[in-house]
Amino acid sequence: MKTTTVLVTLLLVLCLPLSVYAQKESANLIKNGDFEKFTGDNPDGWDTSNIPGTLTVVSASKVARSGAHAVKCEVKDFYGSMIAGFVCQKNIESRGKDLRLSCNFMVHSVGKDEAVIVICFQNAGGSTIGTVEEYFNDTNSKWTEFSKEYKSPAGSAVVQMRLTVLPGKDAEKVHAGSYLICDDLKLAAFTPVAPAEKPLIQ
Repeated sequence: MKTTTVLVTLLLVLCLPLSVYAQKESANLIKNGDFEKFTGDNPDGWDTSNIPGTLTVVSASKVARSGAHAVKCEVKDFYGSMIAGFVCQKNIESRGKDLRLSCNFMVHSVGKDEAVIVICFQNAGGSTIGTVEEYFNDTNSKWTEFSKEYKSPAGSAVVQMRLTVLPGKDAEKVHAGSYLICDDLKLAAFTPVAPAEKPLIQ
């Protein structure tokens, strides 16, 4: 009985740092990050490169990792010009905290095109003070999970996020047929917590 009590107490103590750490992460700072809400072809809360009634390069995909929809940004030939779909969300309040980005994505690449997620850190006046870019190659029609943490630069107040398709290395333009499908996009502010010291067992 004594041994069982000691083991239970030890497990609770060891799990405590993980519980505290999880509680320090905010809810999703991105509006409609699960891409379940669309008005026409545009995901609510996002700006897109669609031209209403003329060109649709952003749409709701039924190929979703969870829920009913994901967002699809594709490249189309528009009278000889290659137009890449993009979605952009501005004025995401980060308040200078460190950020954790996570999502699920699927990329189909033509001519070695790459999908990219861009995060622009901005100060209170709206000037960009830092940028990070994450590039994704063809995933062979499979969902891929992504998660990464970022240190916000000093003076950062808000961030801007953009998803699109760009030409691959040494290429001048994107290719029709390339696309990015993204789902469960989350940007969370977090405060790192140092793990508690393990108690000495006599």
